[in-house]
Amino acid sequence: MIYLAICAREEYNISCFSSHLKYLKPMETCSDMILPLHGPVLLSFTDSDISPISPSNPSHIHRLPAELLQHIFLLIVNDVSECPSIFSFGDTTVSANFTSPPLVFTHVCRLWRIVAQSTTRIWSRIQVGLPGRAEPFKPFLTSLLQSWLAYSGSCPLTLRIDATQRQCPIRRCSRYKPYTLEFTKGDSQLLEILLAERKRWEAVAVMSRLLARYGGRNFDTPRLSTLECSWWDIKRFNAPHLSRLRIVDPYLHDINVRSIPTCKNIRHIHIQSASVYAIRCILDVFPDLESIMVDVILSASGDGATTVTHPCLESMTLPLASNPHLRGIFIELFKGLHLPMLWKLTVVGEPKKPEVDCIVKALEGASCRVRVVDFQTDLLVSEVDKDIVRPLFSVAREMTLCGHWESAVLSCPLRLHM
Repeated sequence: MIYLAICAREEYNISCFSSHLKYLKPMETCSDMILPLHGPVLLSFTDSDISPISPSNPSHIHRLPAELLQHIFLLIVNDVSECPSIFSFGDTTVSANFTSPPLVFTHVCRLWRIVAQSTTRIWSRIQVGLPGRAEPFKPFLTSLLQSWLAYSGSCPLTLRIDATQRQCPIRRCSRYKPYTLEFTKGDSQLLEILLAERKRWEAVAVMSRLLARYGGRNFDTPRLSTLECSWWDIKRFNAPHLSRLRIVDPYLHDINVRSIPTCKNIRHIHIQSASVYAIRCILDVFPDLESIMVDVILSASGDGATTVTHPCLESMTLPLASNPHLRGIFIELFKGLHLPMLWKLTVVGEPKKPEVDCIVKALEGASCRVRVVDFQTDLLVSEVDKDIVRPLFSVAREMTLCGHWESAVLSCPLRLHM
């Protein structure tokens, strides 16, 4: 499939773009894709044999300026929020993902291949799956990964590393050991290629405690600003400019203080699931934190009554379930918290009387003066009783509701003042 995007510019008439796709020559073999690893290819369009169409035709697709074609490629790649995947995985096979951008651009014709390989920014985002193969990869796949990174030039890299098969069978003593957490040769091959470019890592997502199982090595990542990983992998990064952190452990119960990362400039944290004790420890570990978001709070284990002062925290986003036990956990989180700069509390839940009473009690147990309580809910705005939420004005100056209107699909905020 050829992905197209039309960029409207008055000076360019590309109305004939789609009518000439039939003249494009597909690549014959995948081997044509791999060029020497010397970085991006320099553009040169003086050679008439680049075009598969006669140069005498004034309206064919190759009349598009190279800069416009590069812009189209960028629009297509950036239209998807997820990083483009370099590999496709079957039940027992791994292959190059030539059906999706940006690799698909190199599989259309020679001109598109040259333009794509010269556009460094379309190669600056990549998703690499580690399939858990016991045997090494074939040279073509590792060369493809090296080429992809070479085409990105010196651009900062946005990288996602996934374990597509977290546990893999290994034969030992004529029997199968069903599962192992060991790195396979294939995984190590790919990871070593990625680690060779770690000084260019800017945003990285590493899943499944991968680095904690990878030989106990630490990594210098001087440009890293955004990180998504397990708590147990954080200590592997020496990232002095890290400001955004997402912790993806299924349940973060406890915090090992000895595993505090070397980076101290984290400003924003997003936690997938944690106990009250772990959340309070994180507030204590990162004194410059400005915002914290938690998807799930599962227990109030640990010493939740200890006073915690955080001088910089400005925003909290927390879940509030209808379950009475979980509402008690919400209240426990705020006990003894001293948050002088907290101005916004975002609550994901239903603005009903038990939930409103829970928020009021929680904020009364903390030392803070919240300016805004923001409810994120799936309820219709018309279903919210303003008299029920009015008690929130005893602990906040303003209340906003992000729900749904009867005739709207998108959420729409409703703002109430004291």
